[in-house]
Amino acid sequence: MASDNELAANGTRQSTAAEHEAWQSVLERCGEQTHKFAEKSQSTDGLEAQVAARSYTVTQAARLLDIKPATLRLAAKELALDSFLDPRGTLRFPVYSFAPTAKDPDLREMIAGYERLRPQELRSFLGITNEWLGQWLQQAGIQTKHIIWRDVRGMWGLPESFAEYRGLQVERATDAGGGKTKKRRGRRSRRKRRDAESRLRSRLIDAFPKWRHDYREQQQIYLHIGEPNSGKTHDALQALKAAGTGWYLAPLRLLAYEIFDRLNEEGVACDLLTGEEYIPVKGARITAATIEMFNPAASGECVIIDEAQMLADADRGWAWTRAMMESAAPEMHIIGPTTAKRLIEVLADAADIPYELIEHQRLAPIKVADRHHTLEALPPYTVLVTFTRQSVLDLKMKLERLGRAVSVVYGSLPPEVRRRQADRFAEGETEICVATDAVGMGLNLPADVVCFYNTEKFDGKSDRQLLPQEVQQIGGRAGRFGLSKTGLISATNSHHLRVIRELHAQKPPDLEYARVAPTVDDLSMIPGSLAEQLGRWAELESIPEELRAVITTADLVERIELAKMLSDDEIKRLGLAQALQLVNAPARKSTRSYWLDCAHMILEGYQIPLPPDAPAPIADSADLEATELSIACADIYLWLSRRKEFGEYCQAQVEVREERREWSLSIDEALLRDMDMARRCKRCGAILQSRHRYRICDNCYRRRRN
Repeated sequence: MASDNELAANGTRQSTAAEHEAWQSVLERCGEQTHKFAEKSQSTDGLEAQVAARSYTVTQAARLLDIKPATLRLAAKELALDSFLDPRGTLRFPVYSFAPTAKDPDLREMIAGYERLRPQELRSFLGITNEWLGQWLQQAGIQTKHIIWRDVRGMWGLPESFAEYRGLQVERATDAGGGKTKKRRGRRSRRKRRDAESRLRSRLIDAFPKWRHDYREQQQIYLHIGEPNSGKTHDALQALKAAGTGWYLAPLRLLAYEIFDRLNEEGVACDLLTGEEYIPVKGARITAATIEMFNPAASGECVIIDEAQMLADADRGWAWTRAMMESAAPEMHIIGPTTAKRLIEVLADAADIPYELIEHQRLAPIKVADRHHTLEALPPYTVLVTFTRQSVLDLKMKLERLGRAVSVVYGSLPPEVRRRQADRFAEGETEICVATDAVGMGLNLPADVVCFYNTEKFDGKSDRQLLPQEVQQIGGRAGRFGLSKTGLISATNSHHLRVIRELHAQKPPDLEYARVAPTVDDLSMIPGSLAEQLGRWAELESIPEELRAVITTADLVERIELAKMLSDDEIKRLGLAQALQLVNAPARKSTRSYWLDCAHMILEGYQIPLPPDAPAPIADSADLEATELSIACADIYLWLSRRKEFGEYCQAQVEVREERREWSLSIDEALLRDMDMARRCKRCGAILQSRHRYRICDNCYRRRRN
């Protein structure tokens, strides 16, 4: 019998032989190429050492790719990378097959796509808060605990490759670790910011709308160019009626209402669609709308875009650009002054839309008066132009005390009231219409004389002289076709008349830029709060190179101010799309607090508050201003009620619409009465000058300071 020692020795030999055979088998899979770690593996001879020299462990291979070993394990499984288990159970990658993989940028990126990122790592790289990162991940459908590189690369300003991402991380860590001068850190930081900004701008440019389409060959723009009172709108409307389907797009509710009434009175069924109201008419296939409500996907056969000079409007011009460049109607009629001609032609060329120029001449001649007109000697059918609400009301009082019948038109007056006031003037019930520059657009207000009371206006930043195009647009309202031999432009003193004559004779400059506004997709690429996203989008000016000469970004100041009133958490709860819709509401400085109350109720899931009650009856200028404020708040309520995102929170829209109508009637009735419209000090009741900027007089201000 064999001894125990002999049996053990025999077992050992068999085990050694099996192990040798196993190592020989895996060595055959390794090829001949060795790696840089081989020297460390050659301390002993044998097959195991040779396998170690000709293959990478997971740790070694992951180091080559600058990824985590766990990432490589997952990628090897998912991508079926060439690998094997050695007799000790260690996962290995043959050098001959893995080395080329590690050198191929596309394959490296494919493997790195499985790299899991920690939230704090990503947050630190982007320079944002936890809340914002959570919101972005939620919008992208990514779980916070399962962030994979391939799911986020290229998003929010991140690099397109993992290698670049890692490089930037290392660079930041080196700068933060010391050993570099502050100046060098500053240069690197600025370079990284520039690089990140360049990548972000490139992505935004890639997302810019593509305006060239196959159907452009079947489209035709008819460009109606001419002065006011030259029949441009009349001719365009004839084309719309002949087409049978389409849109009339206006800058103001007032003008949309006018065309809505006009077409229906002529027997052409027409709907009305504004931000606050929708009036359907049975059988209508034409819609008169404010331009922001236009749906390019349902353009119909003909689209009229009125007041095309608004393309250059800093705040709202984006809507004109969108209407022109996204309309699919075979026929477009674009109406504007001479200053808009070149810009429209350039935009049409950029989209490959054929166009035909139709020039219109004034139906009644116009000239500047030889002598000025005093207030006491204004002829009937005169529009007296001033540039503040209070100045309008002051002049109304003065003229009524001179025995004149007066209508008034100014911007904060509800559209329905403006129209009633203008109708009384047009029909001869009143002799004079005192108006701000709101009279220059959107009103059928035929006059024999347009008389300027001022030649300067406050433009929101400073007092400045009127521009030639403003004088020509407003003054062009003079001259009633068929009733006036000549339209007359005048002023109330000789100095102002000289200025008006010079400005009227000047050729105004062509419009330079059309405007565009950001989309939700644009903003989702930009890190930061909503206010920061809007501001950053405007700063980047991400316009394709071929369009930068004629396209620029919209003025987002009011939207940014509203966005600042919402916290990051509130915007996260709303979601970016709803938050952007909310800050697009027609709020202004005086109605921001009401807008914020509405936003808070929407966030809590409650009905939004009703607009503040208006005083009744209207006894003075303060009551009038309070009623105008109530109507402005009602406009916000009705605007929100017309948005599908917020309609469920506005169940009282019928009651609010009726209240708004009653408040508008009360304003109209108040303006018919001879009442004290003087603006008074809130403390002592002293009359304030129309151009006084504050609510209290100088004496009360000094007493309060003392």
